[in-house]
Amino acid sequence: MKSMEGDPAAVRPSSDRPTFCARCKKSATPSPSGTACPECGDALRPRGYCQVCEDYRLLPVGATCPKHEIELDGEGPPREHPAVAGGPSTWVTVMTLADAVGVAPARIRLEAEGIPTLVEGERMGSRSMYQVATGGIRLKVPEPLAAEARVILSQTWRATAAELGIDEIDGEEKDDVDDHDERPREIPAEELPAEAAPVRNALFLFLAGGVPCLLLLIYLAVHDWL
Repeated sequence: MKSMEGDPAAVRPSSDRPTFCARCKKSATPSPSGTACPECGDALRPRGYCQVCEDYRLLPVGATCPKHEIELDGEGPPREHPAVAGGPSTWVTVMTLADAVGVAPARIRLEAEGIPTLVEGERMGSRSMYQVATGGIRLKVPEPLAAEARVILSQTWRATAAELGIDEIDGEEKDDVDDHDERPREIPAEELPAEAAPVRNALFLFLAGGVPCLLLLIYLAVHDWL
């Protein structure tokens, strides 16, 4: 998740962070006169926030979430973007896809940048119904952030490829990849190694003479039995 330390409007004041007592193992609110636990007197500590649980844990900031094994932070849940804070906003579509699997990465990318998202049409039953009934799944953002969201979505692949060290394939290399046929092909006899020739000859002799002889023996055995 993108750090909010550089955004003054997104920094969570320490007074907003819930605290807990490590000895009592429960949430506690400091008294107006100090920051000690009202029951045992130990110093209260800020509770760490898990971005996956979307909740505060009874663990200090920097500890590991026991469920998801990620570090707990002190930022808390994402704050509303300054561009849409203070009132309702019109939501506009910035992307339309056929299924929820495709829209999930784009939604995560935008929310990591602090842009709230809204997905319409993700509860339909099948892919065929998406296009017919809803015209596809629509990813929406507040109108003031639409331009920024479109820029982020257009840069998502290049940024991800750079972070993962993936080289983009140019036109010539792409043609080479497309022309490459991974299906097994029949190897001509002249290309077979020399040691394969005796095996091939023995197999041919077995099929040419051994199989008819075997069938003849079976026929004679059945005839004598009858």
